[in-house]
Parts: sequence; structure tokens; C-alpha cells
Amino acid sequence: MKSYLEKADRLRGLSKFKEAAKYYALETGKVPSYEAYYGLGDMLRMTGSYHAARRAYDDAGRYIFKAPAPAADIAMGRGMTFRALMNYKTSAECFIKARRIYKSLGDNEGAAYSLWCLGGLYRITGRLKEAGKAFDRSVALYRETKNKEELAYALCGRGGTLRILGRFKESLKCYKAANKYFRSRKDVFGLAYSNCGLGSANRMLGNYGASNALYQKAGKYYRSFGDEINYAYVLWGRANTLLCLGKTKEAARLNKKAGGLFKKAADHRGLVYIVLQDGEIKRNEGQRGAALKLFKRAVKKSKKYGLRLEVIHGEMGLFFTKKTGLNPAGKYCNFNTKWQSVLKRNSILNFP
Repeated sequence: MKSYLEKADRLRGLSKFKEAAKYYALETGKVPSYEAYYGLGDMLRMTGSYHAARRAYDDAGRYIFKAPAPAADIAMGRGMTFRALMNYKTSAECFIKARRIYKSLGDNEGAAYSLWCLGGLYRITGRLKEAGKAFDRSVALYRETKNKEELAYALCGRGGTLRILGRFKESLKCYKAANKYFRSRKDVFGLAYSNCGLGSANRMLGNYGASNALYQKAGKYYRSFGDEINYAYVLWGRANTLLCLGKTKEAARLNKKAGGLFKKAADHRGLVYIVLQDGEIKRNEGQRGAALKLFKRAVKKSKKYGLRLEVIHGEMGLFFTKKTGLNPAGKYCNFNTKWQSVLKRNSILNFP
């Protein structure tokens, strides 16, 4: 008869995170261990229960007896949890600590994983050059270790950064390579992740029909294992595509649905995105006063949370609504000069 831990690990491999969490929790009650609490922390994090995940990682730490490798793994879990909670400083400290331990152990896969997570953190906070370097090094290390699964995830992260840098065709290439691997392994989470990225990359290239279909596919995968937060980001991305297609009412419906999920999970970064997109929707509908209020609120919140790129998007929303003053698109030159031509063609919120 399989143990609770074995059942949890099997369900985790099938991307059934909520079900896996139940068995990890049962295992902690029966035979408390590092493996049980660490697995529980990962599953709680994957399903958006961040504070509970942090407590589980803390409990896992009580069973490692100063073993360096598990300590690094816990630091990674905590770092991803703090990143989701928008405590970016602590998140970075956790990832850097973990990388230092992995390097001391000669664990290239662990070091590659920490770089992948650091790249994602730098991307969120607008440190795009650092993000690009972290992802490039992560990809190189995974190629050395010949770990194709983790390489596919690293390629997705790299694709997301290349997209923000305006290197859309390269971004698409990264996502396609990852998606091909995930299809061969029937990795449901990887398929959800890569299809979402493909949807965004195609949107940036103006392939709106393909983008819409890929977002729908990603949403179906995320719903299959109950990941409401990532599903909300898919809805938001698809709403962007619909705005580019001129389908304002449908975009507004999806944005409202995504906003409800972000609010439920207390995902403040997602809520900033919703406010920005609400402003764009109101602007498209000719509701100038409402759009200005929303963009001002988005700028204020983005500054509060350290979301540098989103500050610029809010300022651009204000500029295009007022039609006076200096175009803040020039600020994108700090990141990439291609954005000005992209923004002329598409919705001002056509960003990753």
C-alpha cells in the first residue's frame, strides 16, 4: 500500500497540486519530515496559499539538521513565496543565498534553478539586463547538465524577458522549443506555461488570432489543475489580445473575471495590471475622466510596489488620454528602443 508521501509525489507529477497538498498534509500529521513539509510548501505556493506555504517551509527547516542542500531548497521555496507576496528584497536574498549554497556543493542544476528564479524576479522589477544575464546563464547550465525538463522551463523564462526587450521572434523561438518538449512529456503545467508565453509572443508580433487561441489553450490547462492565479494572468493576457482586435466589451468581461481571481488571492501585481487595463478599456470607450483616474491609481500603486515598467505604462495611459505633454514612451529607451514603434501599432497596454 502506497504511503501518503508516495501518493502526494505521484499527484504532484500529474500537476494535481490541490490533491497532492492534501496527502502531504496527511503525511505531516502521520510522519513529520522535511520531505512532507517541503512538498506541502510547494503545493500551497502553487495554489496561491502563500502565507501557509511560508509556514510549511519553516516547518520543513526543523527537520534538515543543518544539511546544506535541503537548506538551499527551502531558501528557493521561500524566495518564490516572497516574490508572489511582492516582498522582492527578501525574495532576492533567498535566491542569492540558495545559489551560494548550490555553488559551494558543485550543484549546477541547483545553481541554474536559482538563476532562473532570479531572472524572473529581475524581470518583474524591471531590471531587464540583469534578468537577461540570469536566464542566459541558467539556460547554459541546464544545457551542460543535459536536464531537458528544466531547460524547457528556463527557456520560457528567457522568452518572457526577450519579449519585454522587444526581441519578439527570439521570444517565440524559446517558447516553441519549450512547448515541443512539454508536449513530448505530456507535462500539463509546462504546456500551460509555454502556451501562455506563445500567446503573448504572438500578440507582440501582431498574430492576434493565433494569440487568442493559444491563450484559450493555456487557460484550459491551468483550469485542469485548479491554478486560479496563473489562469487569471492568462485571462488578462487574452483581454489584451482582444483589445488589439477591437473587441472591447469581451476584453472588459475577461478583465473583470481576472480581477476577481486576483482579488481573491490578494495578488497585488495582478490587480495593478487590471487597473491599467481598465483604464485602457475606458479610454477606448471614450470615458476620458474615468480612464485618467484609473491610470493615476495604477501609477501610484506601481510605484508603491516597485513595478518600474508598469509605472511607464500608466504614464503612457495618462498621456494618450490627455493628449498633452511629453510622450513618456521615451523612457522605454532605458529598456529597449523598439517599444515606441510597437506602441504606435498596438494597444498601449500591449505588454507582457
